[in-house]
Amino acid sequence: MLKKLRKQFILSSIIPIALITVFAFLGLTATTFYYERSQTITALTAALEGNVNSVFFPNEEIAENFSSINSNSKQLNEERMSSVELIATIDKDKKIAFWISSTNSDISEDDAKNLIEDVVGKIGNDKRATGVISTYNYRYLIVSTPNGYRVAFSDMTSEITTFLFLVRIFGLISVLILGMMFLVADYMARKAIEPVEESWCAQNRFVADASHELKTPLTVILANMDIIQANKDSKVWEQNKWIENTKSEAARMTELVNDMLFLARSDAQIDQSYNFQEINFSHTAEDCVLSFESLAFEKGISLSSAIPSDLFIVADETRVKQAMMILIDNALKYVNDKGNIFVTAEGNQRQIKFTVANTGEPIPADKQKYLFDRFYRIDDSRAREKGGYGLGLPIAHNIMDAHGGSVNLEYSNENGTCFALCFPIRRNKLF
Repeated sequence: MLKKLRKQFILSSIIPIALITVFAFLGLTATTFYYERSQTITALTAALEGNVNSVFFPNEEIAENFSSINSNSKQLNEERMSSVELIATIDKDKKIAFWISSTNSDISEDDAKNLIEDVVGKIGNDKRATGVISTYNYRYLIVSTPNGYRVAFSDMTSEITTFLFLVRIFGLISVLILGMMFLVADYMARKAIEPVEESWCAQNRFVADASHELKTPLTVILANMDIIQANKDSKVWEQNKWIENTKSEAARMTELVNDMLFLARSDAQIDQSYNFQEINFSHTAEDCVLSFESLAFEKGISLSSAIPSDLFIVADETRVKQAMMILIDNALKYVNDKGNIFVTAEGNQRQIKFTVANTGEPIPADKQKYLFDRFYRIDDSRAREKGGYGLGLPIAHNIMDAHGGSVNLEYSNENGTCFALCFPIRRNKLF
């Protein structure tokens, strides 16, 4: 699918440019061709008008007249004027009166006569007529005079050479441009699709991991139901162990489904019904710490805090508390035996920073970049024992995004691990 999308991106980028390039070069080629044609016809016209009313006879006066024709055409390019190779006079009965070729012409006498005879057959009622004799690659111009007709011939080799040269040059330039555009489009397509590819892979991982996580509680629940069904004569209290286990697994599955639903709704940018209002951040943080004090005491963990009073922010208190409890819960899960957890908060004019630090083994540096990936757990077997799904930090990340803040790993070393929530201080409810 992604390869197909990349190909479509490249084609949609190149095809319009290719069409524009082709039409541009065709336009330039056609313009140049018609310019060359008009220049040749202008040269032919000037050659005929140089002595349009005179009657030519095969003597020295003819050469002088031809020279005068060239001298009367100084406004023309010399190379263009030199392309006029043959001038003929035809009487009213359409018989050749005489013809003369230029000194630089290589045309033979037989070819000259054949050219003129071909043109005689094309003479009509028009006062001016032009055309091409493709057999000899000559362009001609016929002008009607009181005594008959005058015809001038010009070699089209220059026109054809120029035209073919332009076609080759434009073709080469087109290939180079399209080649460069393909490389650029391919690079841009790869860059544009990278986020889509990452999202696609993340979605596939999410579905696979969610299926795997749901499979375990479902398997346990079905097994418990089979055991209960196999002991139909047992009393309810005798089946209590299987019932409680089923209830526990169903509760875990409900928690997992709710977490996945929260993340899915966040990804789809569906309204999560955040209730932004000014809250006492200090009270909320103290409540979160208090909720874990009894659990920490049971485990022999020292849980202390340093939270200044009367810190206020505009936020959703329920979501803020959820993010805080995720950090404290993670710290409690992964603290070392008889370790310490320290919760702090501090504020300034720009933000309020909430940190949770615990003692214990540091997070390997090569795994820190995956901490906010869904279902990622540093030690999978240990996380299962502690009831973790690897969704806590991604949920906290989404909550902080909705508040315009951030959740970060402050440090993880021999002294322990510290995570922080940073809330921007806003004085209004509109983000």
